[in-house]
This record gives sequence, C-alpha cells and structure tokens, in this order.
Amino acid sequence: MNKGDFFTVYLNGVMMTICVLGFYNEEYSGEEMAIIAVVNQDNMVHVPLEDLEILLPRSRFVN
Repeated sequence: MNKGDFFTVYLNGVMMTICVLGFYNEEYSGEEMAIIAVVNQDNMVHVPLEDLEILLPRSRFVN
C-alpha cells in the first residue's frame, strides 16, 4: 500500500473507492496508521498533468 493508491471495497454491499492519502505512527501505541479518503466516483475529475502543473507550480508546494 502506497500513498496515492486507489482501492475499491465493498462495505455492506455498497461499492466504495478509497484513496490512501498518507501514513503516520500513532503517538502512544506506535501503531502505523493510514489516512484514507472515500472518493465519490461522481465527483472524480480527471485533469491532464500539464494543466495541473500550471495551477499548482512545484516551487510553491512541497509534498
């Protein structure tokens, strides 16, 4: 499992798309935790990378 991965899971018979946003270690237990987002397929937008680079120049954002 890597940051940016998409998974389709079924929960109670409902299909859900999940994206892995990141990871961290829980402060008290040290357990590795995943930060995920549920993505609604109707709201998903596909944008050419070139267009995205114009909107979000790499020099202004660090990941």
